[in-house]
Amino acid sequence: MLLGIGYLPRQTGPRLWRAFDHAEIREDLAHIAALGLQAVRVPLFWADFQPGPQRLATPILDRFGKFLDLAHDAGLQVVAGIWTGFWDGALWWPDWGITPSPLPPHWPLLIHESWLTWGRMRSPFLDARMLSGQTYLLRELGGYYAEHPALLGWEPLPGFGRLSAAHPRQAVLPWLEETLARIGEQAPGTSHFLIAFDALENPQGIRLTDIQQAGGEPGLSIATFASDRRRLPLSVPWIAFALRLATGLLGGHPPALFLAGFPTVPPGQRGMAREGVYYASEEEIEEHLSQVVALARAAEVPALWLWRWADIPEDQWHAPPYDRFAWRRHTGLIRADGHEKTWVRALHASEPTPSFPSLNLDPDAYYHHPQRTINALWRAFQTSL
Repeated sequence: MLLGIGYLPRQTGPRLWRAFDHAEIREDLAHIAALGLQAVRVPLFWADFQPGPQRLATPILDRFGKFLDLAHDAGLQVVAGIWTGFWDGALWWPDWGITPSPLPPHWPLLIHESWLTWGRMRSPFLDARMLSGQTYLLRELGGYYAEHPALLGWEPLPGFGRLSAAHPRQAVLPWLEETLARIGEQAPGTSHFLIAFDALENPQGIRLTDIQQAGGEPGLSIATFASDRRRLPLSVPWIAFALRLATGLLGGHPPALFLAGFPTVPPGQRGMAREGVYYASEEEIEEHLSQVVALARAAEVPALWLWRWADIPEDQWHAPPYDRFAWRRHTGLIRADGHEKTWVRALHASEPTPSFPSLNLDPDAYYHHPQRTINALWRAFQTSL
Protein backbone atom coordinates (compact mmCIF):
# COMPACT_ATOMS: atom_id res chain seq x y z
CA MET A 1 0.00 0.00 0.00
CA LEU A 2 1.34 3.38 -1.00
CA LEU A 3 1.38 6.07 1.71
CA GLY A 4 1.07 9.63 0.46
CA ILE A 5 0.30 13.13 1.67
CA GLY A 6 -1.11 16.38 0.29
CA TYR A 7 1.69 18.91 -0.04
CA LEU A 8 2.20 22.62 0.14
CA PRO A 9 5.46 23.99 1.57
CA ARG A 10 5.43 24.67 5.30
CA GLN A 11 6.23 28.38 4.95
CA THR A 12 5.45 29.31 1.35
CA GLY A 13 2.08 27.51 1.31
CA PRO A 14 -0.19 28.27 -1.68
CA ARG A 15 2.48 30.51 -3.20
CA LEU A 16 4.46 27.40 -3.96
CA TRP A 17 4.84 28.13 -7.68
CA ARG A 18 5.01 31.93 -7.62
CA ALA A 19 7.55 32.10 -4.78
CA PHE A 20 9.33 28.83 -5.46
CA ASP A 21 11.76 28.18 -2.60
CA HIS A 22 14.14 25.47 -3.72
CA ALA A 23 15.76 25.01 -0.29
CA GLU A 24 12.45 24.89 1.60
CA ILE A 25 10.98 22.31 -0.76
CA ARG A 26 14.10 20.15 -0.64
CA GLU A 27 14.02 20.18 3.17
CA ASP A 28 10.28 19.39 3.27
CA LEU A 29 10.52 16.51 0.82
CA ALA A 30 13.50 14.99 2.62
CA HIS A 31 11.51 15.14 5.87
CA ILE A 32 8.47 13.54 4.21
CA ALA A 33 10.60 10.70 2.85
CA ALA A 34 12.30 10.21 6.23
CA LEU A 35 8.88 9.59 7.79
CA GLY A 36 8.34 6.67 5.41
CA LEU A 37 5.82 8.39 3.15
CA GLN A 38 6.24 7.51 -0.50
CA ALA A 39 4.36 10.14 -2.48
CA VAL A 40 3.06 13.69 -2.45
CA ARG A 41 -0.09 15.08 -4.00
CA VAL A 42 0.55 18.63 -5.18
CA PRO A 43 -1.80 21.20 -6.79
CA LEU A 44 -0.85 22.84 -10.08
CA PHE A 45 -2.89 25.98 -9.44
CA TRP A 46 -4.54 26.74 -12.75
CA ALA A 47 -4.11 30.51 -12.63
CA ASP A 48 -0.40 30.18 -11.87
CA PHE A 49 0.30 27.84 -14.76
CA GLN A 50 -2.06 29.31 -17.35
CA PRO A 51 -2.73 33.06 -17.19
CA GLY A 52 -4.76 32.84 -20.43
CA PRO A 53 -6.63 30.09 -22.28
CA GLN A 54 -3.83 29.86 -24.84
CA ARG A 55 -1.03 31.38 -22.76
CA LEU A 56 1.27 29.58 -20.34
CA ALA A 57 3.59 30.86 -17.63
CA THR A 58 6.81 29.26 -18.83
CA PRO A 59 8.77 29.97 -15.62
CA ILE A 60 6.07 28.17 -13.62
CA LEU A 61 6.24 25.15 -15.92
CA ASP A 62 9.99 25.09 -15.39
CA ARG A 63 9.47 25.16 -11.62
CA PHE A 64 7.23 22.12 -11.84
CA GLY A 65 10.11 20.32 -13.53
CA LYS A 66 12.41 21.37 -10.70
CA PHE A 67 9.84 20.13 -8.20
CA LEU A 68 9.78 16.73 -9.88
CA ASP A 69 13.58 16.64 -9.78
CA LEU A 70 13.58 17.42 -6.06
CA ALA A 71 10.98 14.73 -5.40
CA HIS A 72 13.02 12.23 -7.38
CA ASP A 73 16.14 13.13 -5.40
CA ALA A 74 14.17 12.51 -2.18
CA GLY A 75 12.88 9.15 -3.46
CA LEU A 76 9.28 10.35 -3.65
CA GLN A 77 6.62 10.07 -6.34
CA VAL A 78 4.27 12.87 -7.34
CA VAL A 79 0.58 13.00 -8.22
CA ALA A 80 0.11 16.35 -9.95
CA GLY A 81 -3.27 18.07 -9.68
CA ILE A 82 -3.68 19.50 -13.14
CA TRP A 83 -6.30 22.29 -13.54
CA THR A 84 -6.53 22.89 -9.77
CA GLY A 85 -9.29 23.42 -8.85
CA PHE A 86 -10.54 22.89 -5.31
CA TRP A 87 -7.84 22.99 -2.67
CA ASP A 88 -8.23 23.81 1.00
CA GLY A 89 -11.95 24.42 0.69
CA ALA A 90 -11.78 27.08 -2.04
CA LEU A 91 -11.81 27.06 -5.82
CA TRP A 92 -8.56 28.60 -7.06
CA TRP A 93 -9.76 29.66 -10.48
CA PRO A 94 -8.18 31.60 -13.38
CA ASP A 95 -9.76 34.98 -14.08
CA TRP A 96 -10.44 33.93 -17.68
CA GLY A 97 -12.69 31.20 -16.28
CA ILE A 98 -15.19 33.71 -14.86
CA THR A 99 -18.19 35.33 -16.54
CA PRO A 100 -19.49 38.72 -15.34
CA SER A 101 -22.63 38.39 -13.30
CA PRO A 102 -24.55 40.50 -10.77
CA LEU A 103 -24.94 37.33 -8.70
CA PRO A 104 -22.54 35.94 -6.09
CA PRO A 105 -20.63 32.79 -7.05
CA HIS A 106 -21.97 29.33 -6.29
CA TRP A 107 -18.63 28.26 -4.80
CA PRO A 108 -16.03 29.91 -2.54
CA LEU A 109 -13.98 31.34 -5.43
CA LEU A 110 -10.47 32.77 -5.25
CA ILE A 111 -9.23 35.05 -8.04
CA HIS A 112 -5.76 36.57 -7.66
CA GLU A 113 -5.71 35.58 -3.98
CA SER A 114 -8.96 37.43 -3.22
CA TRP A 115 -12.50 36.22 -2.69
CA LEU A 116 -14.76 36.74 -5.67
CA THR A 117 -17.96 38.49 -4.57
CA TRP A 118 -19.78 38.79 -7.92
CA GLY A 119 -19.52 36.57 -10.96
CA ARG A 120 -19.95 32.96 -12.02
CA MET A 121 -17.43 30.34 -13.02
CA ARG A 122 -17.39 28.84 -16.46
CA SER A 123 -18.12 25.13 -16.41
CA PRO A 124 -14.94 23.06 -16.70
CA PHE A 125 -17.03 20.29 -18.27
CA LEU A 126 -19.06 22.21 -20.85
CA ASP A 127 -17.57 25.65 -21.58
CA ALA A 128 -15.59 25.80 -24.84
CA ARG A 129 -13.01 28.24 -23.45
CA MET A 130 -12.30 26.03 -20.44
CA LEU A 131 -12.08 22.87 -22.54
CA SER A 132 -9.68 24.51 -24.96
CA GLY A 133 -7.52 25.73 -22.09
CA GLN A 134 -7.42 22.27 -20.55
CA THR A 135 -6.22 20.73 -23.79
CA TYR A 136 -3.51 23.34 -24.22
CA LEU A 137 -2.06 22.97 -20.71
CA LEU A 138 -2.22 19.18 -20.80
CA ARG A 139 -0.36 19.06 -24.09
CA GLU A 140 2.46 21.23 -22.76
CA LEU A 141 2.79 19.51 -19.40
CA GLY A 142 2.63 16.08 -21.01
CA GLY A 143 5.18 16.99 -23.65
CA TYR A 144 7.72 18.08 -21.06
CA TYR A 145 7.11 15.89 -18.04
CA ALA A 146 5.01 12.78 -18.79
CA GLU A 147 8.14 10.61 -18.81
CA HIS A 148 9.67 12.05 -15.65
CA PRO A 149 10.56 9.18 -13.27
CA ALA A 150 9.04 10.96 -10.25
CA LEU A 151 5.62 11.48 -11.84
CA LEU A 152 3.24 8.85 -10.51
CA GLY A 153 0.27 10.29 -12.38
CA TRP A 154 -2.21 13.12 -12.71
CA GLU A 155 -5.24 14.24 -10.75
CA PRO A 156 -7.37 16.00 -13.37
CA LEU A 157 -9.43 18.84 -11.93
CA PRO A 158 -8.89 18.40 -8.17
CA GLY A 159 -12.30 18.84 -6.64
CA PHE A 160 -13.75 16.79 -9.48
CA GLY A 161 -16.30 15.16 -7.18
CA ARG A 162 -17.67 18.45 -5.88
CA LEU A 163 -17.68 20.15 -9.27
CA SER A 164 -19.27 17.23 -11.07
CA ALA A 165 -22.05 17.10 -8.45
CA ALA A 166 -23.30 20.44 -9.81
CA HIS A 167 -23.86 18.88 -13.25
CA PRO A 168 -26.02 16.01 -14.47
CA ARG A 169 -24.09 12.79 -14.78
CA GLN A 170 -24.73 12.66 -18.54
CA ALA A 171 -23.05 16.05 -18.92
CA VAL A 172 -19.90 14.94 -17.09
CA LEU A 173 -19.44 11.49 -18.62
CA PRO A 174 -18.31 12.77 -22.07
CA TRP A 175 -15.77 15.07 -20.39
CA LEU A 176 -14.46 12.20 -18.28
CA GLU A 177 -14.04 9.86 -21.23
CA GLU A 178 -12.54 12.49 -23.53
CA THR A 179 -10.16 13.75 -20.85
CA LEU A 180 -8.82 10.29 -20.13
CA ALA A 181 -8.40 9.68 -23.85
CA ARG A 182 -6.43 12.94 -24.20
CA ILE A 183 -4.24 12.09 -21.23
CA GLY A 184 -3.52 8.70 -22.75
CA GLU A 185 -2.39 10.38 -25.96
CA GLN A 186 -0.60 13.47 -24.67
CA ALA A 187 0.52 12.74 -21.12
CA PRO A 188 0.47 9.01 -20.38
CA GLY A 189 0.11 8.18 -16.72
CA THR A 190 -2.46 7.06 -14.18
CA SER A 191 -5.32 9.51 -13.69
CA HIS A 192 -6.74 9.79 -10.17
CA PHE A 193 -10.23 11.12 -9.45
CA LEU A 194 -11.40 11.86 -5.93
CA ILE A 195 -15.03 11.43 -4.81
CA ALA A 196 -16.26 12.37 -1.34
CA PHE A 197 -18.48 9.81 0.34
CA ASP A 198 -21.53 12.07 0.42
CA ALA A 199 -21.41 12.24 -3.40
CA LEU A 200 -22.26 8.53 -3.41
CA GLU A 201 -25.70 9.45 -2.07
CA ASN A 202 -26.53 11.57 -5.13
CA PRO A 203 -28.62 9.52 -7.60
CA GLN A 204 -27.76 11.93 -10.45
CA GLY A 205 -24.06 12.19 -9.68
CA ILE A 206 -21.01 10.64 -11.30
CA ARG A 207 -20.29 7.10 -10.12
CA LEU A 208 -17.11 5.42 -8.99
CA THR A 209 -17.72 2.87 -11.72
CA ASP A 210 -17.87 5.65 -14.33
CA ILE A 211 -14.30 6.56 -13.45
CA GLN A 212 -13.23 2.92 -13.40
CA GLN A 213 -14.82 2.10 -16.76
CA ALA A 214 -13.32 5.19 -18.41
CA GLY A 215 -9.83 4.05 -17.36
CA GLY A 216 -9.25 6.27 -14.33
CA GLU A 217 -8.40 5.38 -10.74
CA PRO A 218 -11.24 6.28 -8.34
CA GLY A 219 -10.45 7.48 -4.84
CA LEU A 220 -12.79 7.77 -1.86
CA SER A 221 -12.51 10.78 0.46
CA ILE A 222 -13.68 10.53 4.08
CA ALA A 223 -14.03 13.62 6.26
CA THR A 224 -12.47 12.03 9.33
CA PHE A 225 -13.14 15.06 11.53
CA ALA A 226 -16.90 14.82 10.97
CA SER A 227 -17.45 11.70 8.85
CA ASP A 228 -19.48 13.71 6.38
CA ARG A 229 -23.04 14.47 7.43
CA ARG A 230 -23.27 11.75 10.06
CA ARG A 231 -21.04 13.65 12.45
CA LEU A 232 -19.05 10.67 13.61
CA PRO A 233 -15.56 12.07 14.20
CA LEU A 234 -12.68 9.61 14.18
CA SER A 235 -15.00 6.66 13.58
CA VAL A 236 -13.15 3.59 12.35
CA PRO A 237 -16.40 1.61 11.83
CA TRP A 238 -17.70 4.36 9.56
CA ILE A 239 -14.52 4.27 7.46
CA ALA A 240 -14.76 0.47 7.29
CA PHE A 241 -18.37 0.75 6.14
CA ALA A 242 -17.53 3.36 3.49
CA LEU A 243 -14.66 1.26 2.16
CA ARG A 244 -16.82 -1.88 1.96
CA LEU A 245 -19.53 0.02 0.13
CA ALA A 246 -17.15 1.58 -2.40
CA THR A 247 -15.32 -1.72 -2.92
CA GLY A 248 -18.62 -3.50 -3.54
CA LEU A 249 -19.69 -0.89 -6.08
CA LEU A 250 -16.34 -1.30 -7.84
CA GLY A 251 -16.79 -5.04 -8.26
CA GLY A 252 -14.45 -5.99 -5.44
CA HIS A 253 -11.68 -3.53 -6.33
CA PRO A 254 -10.94 -1.27 -3.35
CA PRO A 255 -10.43 2.43 -4.12
CA ALA A 256 -7.60 4.58 -2.87
CA LEU A 257 -8.54 6.11 0.49
CA PHE A 258 -8.15 9.82 1.22
CA LEU A 259 -8.47 11.01 4.83
CA ALA A 260 -9.69 14.58 4.57
CA GLY A 261 -8.04 16.22 7.50
CA PHE A 262 -7.22 15.91 11.18
CA PRO A 263 -7.78 19.32 12.80
CA THR A 264 -5.84 19.33 16.05
CA VAL A 265 -5.86 21.25 19.31
CA PRO A 266 -2.54 22.54 20.69
CA PRO A 267 -0.38 19.95 22.50
CA GLY A 268 -1.66 19.12 25.95
CA GLN A 269 -5.26 20.15 25.30
CA ARG A 270 -8.28 17.87 25.11
CA GLY A 271 -10.27 17.38 21.91
CA MET A 272 -13.30 19.59 21.35
CA ALA A 273 -16.07 20.26 18.83
CA ARG A 274 -16.50 23.71 17.34
CA GLU A 275 -18.81 24.81 14.52
CA GLY A 276 -19.40 21.26 13.31
CA VAL A 277 -15.72 20.32 13.27
CA TYR A 278 -13.99 18.09 15.80
CA TYR A 279 -10.53 19.26 16.84
CA ALA A 280 -8.80 16.17 18.19
CA SER A 281 -5.82 15.78 20.46
CA GLU A 282 -2.72 14.34 18.84
CA GLU A 283 -3.07 11.26 21.04
CA GLU A 284 -6.63 10.65 19.80
CA ILE A 285 -5.48 10.91 16.19
CA GLU A 286 -2.59 8.54 16.80
CA GLU A 287 -4.93 5.86 18.17
CA HIS A 288 -7.47 6.41 15.39
CA LEU A 289 -4.99 6.49 12.53
CA SER A 290 -3.19 3.37 13.75
CA GLN A 291 -6.45 1.48 13.35
CA VAL A 292 -7.22 3.05 9.97
CA VAL A 293 -3.79 2.10 8.61
CA ALA A 294 -4.37 -1.50 9.73
CA LEU A 295 -7.85 -1.43 8.19
CA ALA A 296 -6.57 -0.04 4.88
CA ARG A 297 -3.83 -2.66 4.66
CA ALA A 298 -6.30 -5.45 5.39
CA ALA A 299 -8.70 -4.06 2.77
CA GLU A 300 -5.80 -3.97 0.27
CA VAL A 301 -6.44 -0.39 -0.75
CA PRO A 302 -3.86 0.65 -3.35
CA ALA A 303 -3.02 3.91 -1.58
CA LEU A 304 -3.75 5.78 1.64
CA TRP A 305 -3.46 9.56 1.38
CA LEU A 306 -3.29 11.93 4.32
CA TRP A 307 -4.19 15.60 4.40
CA ARG A 308 -1.87 17.60 4.77
CA TRP A 309 1.85 18.15 5.28
CA ALA A 310 1.98 21.23 7.51
CA ASP A 311 -0.16 23.54 9.60
CA ILE A 312 -0.64 27.06 8.25
CA PRO A 313 1.71 29.65 9.80
CA GLU A 314 -0.11 32.24 11.88
CA ASP A 315 1.04 35.09 9.64
CA GLN A 316 -1.05 33.55 6.83
CA TRP A 317 -4.29 33.14 8.81
CA HIS A 318 -5.63 36.46 7.54
CA ALA A 319 -5.23 35.42 3.90
CA PRO A 320 -7.82 33.49 1.86
CA PRO A 321 -8.91 30.76 2.22
CA TYR A 322 -7.68 30.45 5.81
CA ASP A 323 -9.45 33.61 6.92
CA ARG A 324 -12.78 31.83 6.43
CA PHE A 325 -11.97 28.23 7.30
CA ALA A 326 -10.19 28.35 10.64
CA TRP A 327 -10.03 24.58 11.09
CA ARG A 328 -7.98 24.21 7.91
CA ARG A 329 -5.11 26.00 9.61
CA HIS A 330 -4.49 23.04 11.92
CA THR A 331 -4.65 19.87 9.81
CA GLY A 332 -0.93 19.27 9.19
CA LEU A 333 1.23 16.28 9.96
CA ILE A 334 3.72 18.78 11.34
CA ARG A 335 3.12 22.00 13.24
CA ALA A 336 3.80 25.39 11.71
CA ASP A 337 7.10 25.54 13.63
CA GLY A 338 8.28 22.37 11.86
CA HIS A 339 7.92 19.97 14.79
CA GLU A 340 6.22 16.66 14.12
CA LYS A 341 2.88 15.94 15.74
CA THR A 342 2.92 12.80 17.84
CA TRP A 343 0.51 10.99 15.53
CA VAL A 344 3.26 10.47 12.94
CA ARG A 345 3.95 7.29 14.92
CA ALA A 346 0.67 5.86 13.65
CA LEU A 347 1.96 5.67 10.07
CA HIS A 348 3.87 2.50 10.80
CA ALA A 349 2.13 1.18 13.90
CA SER A 350 1.50 -2.57 14.06
CA GLU A 351 -2.11 -2.77 15.13
CA PRO A 352 -4.24 -5.93 14.99
CA THR A 353 -6.42 -6.02 11.89
CA PRO A 354 -9.86 -4.74 12.88
CA SER A 355 -12.78 -7.03 12.10
CA PHE A 356 -15.98 -5.62 10.61
CA PRO A 357 -19.06 -7.24 9.05
CA SER A 358 -19.53 -7.53 5.31
CA LEU A 359 -22.28 -5.76 3.38
CA ASN A 360 -25.17 -7.38 1.55
CA LEU A 361 -24.96 -4.94 -1.34
CA ASP A 362 -27.20 -5.07 -4.40
CA PRO A 363 -25.75 -2.50 -6.86
CA ASP A 364 -29.00 -2.28 -8.83
CA ALA A 365 -30.97 -1.41 -5.69
CA TYR A 366 -28.27 1.02 -4.65
CA TYR A 367 -28.31 2.97 -7.91
CA HIS A 368 -32.10 3.09 -7.86
CA HIS A 369 -32.10 4.93 -4.53
CA PRO A 370 -28.55 5.48 -3.16
CA GLN A 371 -29.35 7.40 0.01
CA ARG A 372 -32.05 5.02 1.20
CA THR A 373 -29.87 2.00 0.44
CA ILE A 374 -26.86 3.47 2.24
CA ASN A 375 -28.93 4.28 5.32
CA ALA A 376 -30.35 0.76 5.43
CA LEU A 377 -26.91 -0.81 4.98
CA TRP A 378 -25.43 1.41 7.68
CA ARG A 379 -28.12 0.43 10.17
CA ALA A 380 -27.52 -3.26 9.46
CA PHE A 381 -23.76 -2.75 9.69
CA GLN A 382 -24.06 -1.10 13.10
CA THR A 383 -26.34 -3.85 14.36
CA SER A 384 -23.73 -6.46 13.36
CA LEU A 385 -20.84 -4.78 15.17
